[in-house]
Amino acid sequence: MTIFYPPHLRALFTDRERELDLLQHAATSLAQGRPRHLALFGLRRIGKTLLLLEHLTRLIETSPLGPVRPVYVDFEELVTSPELFSRRYIGLVCFWALTQGEGQIEDFLTPTALLGGPAAGLRAVAQTLAALESARDDPATQVTLALDFPEKLAAELDCRLLLLLDEFTELAVLGNYPTVRRPKHIFRAAMQRHGRLGYVIAASAISAMQELIQDGSSPLFLQFELLEISRFPSDATLELMERILGGTPAPGSGRRLHQLSGGHPFYIHAIVARLAELDRPVSEIEAEDVLQAFMLETLSRRGQIYNYCRYLYDVSLQHARGYGILKAILQVLAEEEGLTLSELARRIHKTAPTTRGYLRALQEVDIVAESEGAYYYRDAVLRYWAANTVRGIEVDPFATRSALAPLIVDLEARHSRLATELGRAKESQVREVLRQLAGRQVNGVLLGASGIV
Repeated sequence: MTIFYPPHLRALFTDRERELDLLQHAATSLAQGRPRHLALFGLRRIGKTLLLLEHLTRLIETSPLGPVRPVYVDFEELVTSPELFSRRYIGLVCFWALTQGEGQIEDFLTPTALLGGPAAGLRAVAQTLAALESARDDPATQVTLALDFPEKLAAELDCRLLLLLDEFTELAVLGNYPTVRRPKHIFRAAMQRHGRLGYVIAASAISAMQELIQDGSSPLFLQFELLEISRFPSDATLELMERILGGTPAPGSGRRLHQLSGGHPFYIHAIVARLAELDRPVSEIEAEDVLQAFMLETLSRRGQIYNYCRYLYDVSLQHARGYGILKAILQVLAEEEGLTLSELARRIHKTAPTTRGYLRALQEVDIVAESEGAYYYRDAVLRYWAANTVRGIEVDPFATRSALAPLIVDLEARHSRLATELGRAKESQVREVLRQLAGRQVNGVLLGASGIV
């Protein structure tokens, strides 16, 4: 297991108890013959893969080779051609079902190795590989055989298999082959034939995953329960900070870290890793140090956050049409969020229908989100990075606090402005509630008071 989930990564696993409970309930239901299928989605690097691996590890630790055996498959690495996908999918299912992640995975990735190694003697393996060979000219049949294989193996082993399929939306790549055409339909048809399998699928493509599960025209409509993997709450941010540093920093530093990172685990880790390089006791690390580390990580070319944002920005725009206009929209939103369609259209000198099309493209690649008719960056850190890099602002990797002072003042002003805007929005909500109450008596607990008000 250590090759897939190294001890140093597991030592940093934080929070997610609610999600782990839901995954455990799904495993228990599967053991009882009532499969539940879950779909995990969330921002990139939010911790979906770690959650899957933690759940898998706990299942193996509590019941090795028990009634429910977990299988982990990363579709991003696996999905290439139909033939390669089919053979490797079968091999990985065997690897996890038979060894629980121990041993040499290479012994399972070719038919020769499978038939002459740990899977020798298993009817399901021999029969499926023979059928694959017979279907060399029919890729759709090969994919179907591969997807049906775990059910046959589970029956032969007299167990149930929990399939943890990471980056599941990559399955669509098989649709590039005309002979396969509709891989999601093939997957749905296979699911209907399975009684010994539970599925947990995960993906970073939020919009694509939601469309896959919630769109009535999708073959997987209502086949999965959606589970969003959210950012950390403030207490989990501090907990992860303490785990990385090996101690407790000065009061206020955890709160500042949560404010700057937005509770995103990757950003938390990058900032705190920078803090760990400071030559001072952990207890002396203060909020100002956190702010400086954030600046260096986000605006220095050597920063992990800088390079992640650059990658996210460039890759997302490459997958959408109209690079120049899309970039212009992102620049406008980086400077001022919460703009409506008509406001954005005026800023970029396009018609509203044309602008709507570009915004839809940005929503599909999960950079922009819409709420109550206004548009925002999904990721506040990405927005901050974009707002500065578009103006050519970069900092030296070893910049001092005094050198960063103008940027710090600007960032503090941004946060102050945001807090004011949120406060006004909350005041508006309260006024609306009071207007609707119109003199009625209600339990004071609802308004933070005691008794009847």
